[in-house]
Amino acid sequence: MVHERTLLEAVSKPLGTVPILRSPRSKMGLSPSPHAVLKPLLTILLAGVWLVAAVGCQKSEQIARYRVDKPVPFEPARATHRQDAQEPLGEPTDRTLAAIVPLAGQGWFFKLTGPKDAVAANAEAFTTFLKSLRFSAQGKPEWTLPAGWQEQPGSQIRYATLIIPAEGKPLEVTVTALPNSGEDVEGYVLVNVNRWRGQLKLPPITKAELAAESLQIKLDGATATVVNLLGSADPNSMGRPPFMSGARDGN
Repeated sequence: MVHERTLLEAVSKPLGTVPILRSPRSKMGLSPSPHAVLKPLLTILLAGVWLVAAVGCQKSEQIARYRVDKPVPFEPARATHRQDAQEPLGEPTDRTLAAIVPLAGQGWFFKLTGPKDAVAANAEAFTTFLKSLRFSAQGKPEWTLPAGWQEQPGSQIRYATLIIPAEGKPLEVTVTALPNSGEDVEGYVLVNVNRWRGQLKLPPITKAELAAESLQIKLDGATATVVNLLGSADPNSMGRPPFMSGARDGN
């Protein structure tokens, strides 16, 4: 009985401090009993499993502690071309970032067009500008200009022109408001998206394709439909007056 208490005390000590005990059987030249051999080995094995589990838990806690979700990048509409449509010749040179905000009685249009790389460099600022939009009870827009942007008075067609500094010629964001009957909001958006696509020599899309070719941004009391178009600008179509050829946008 004294020998068993001594053995139990030994296996309960921390790993690496277990003494080697010799039983009376070994002193007499006999093999130790299976119970005397397996018990300390089993204790060591269990201690090893516990140590591995503890290290694994610690690593999992560290991973969870430092994990940071990345923000969703601004990647609206990817240009898709139907096989029966005539595609622009050569490498695309221009890009249009534009948004339509249909309200009761009128729609608001915000469009940035220019050299593809210059426009792409201002995509984040354009998105920030759109997210700052808010509309008064009379349906007039208010916004917060990104750093460096300047606002110029509007004209007969334009509500306002926003100037963006850029290498060479500055870029412009045009702001326009035009009537909206509200009977077919999706059709109202589609006809203007297709007008912008035509200005870049891109084929028109259908209502079924509109959702995949645009991005929805929730605003304060409204929703903006945003497109990101890449093509080659057609100088003959960029300056057409409003309502020409069925278009409803003055941009």
